[in-house]
Amino acid sequence: MSDKDVIQTLNELIQLDFDATNIYDQAIERADDPIVREDLELFRADHERHIEELTRAVEDPGGEALEVSRDLKGVLLEGMTKLRSATGTLGALRAMRMNEKLTNRSYDKAAAKDLPPEALDIVTRGRQDERRHLAAIEEHIERHG
Repeated sequence: MSDKDVIQTLNELIQLDFDATNIYDQAIERADDPIVREDLELFRADHERHIEELTRAVEDPGGEALEVSRDLKGVLLEGMTKLRSATGTLGALRAMRMNEKLTNRSYDKAAAKDLPPEALDIVTRGRQDERRHLAAIEEHIERHG
């Protein structure tokens, strides 16, 4: 895999995690269950950490990390999350399940690429976090549904 392809893959994850932090803001605002809210806040912090780690993985070898901003996909996901979250905790959880499934697929795809060892380690740890997020959200849905 070329350096350019590695940087592109990592930058795509940076944007994805940035979008996730904004989406989590929407869900946290609507969740009225304190246990759910606490988990969502922890998961949001994981996404912020992913951005930092992925940015270092791009910049340390001399690459240029993406200057993150709200993009069209992020705005659409935020809007859908806001709408689904309007019904409260269960709606917020269902929106977050959809978003975490997308994030899991993206991390799975990145982990399957021929990344340098340090980058692969960061992506693999991030993928484990994403799996944990999805499992916890599904447990909360089961409890609320």
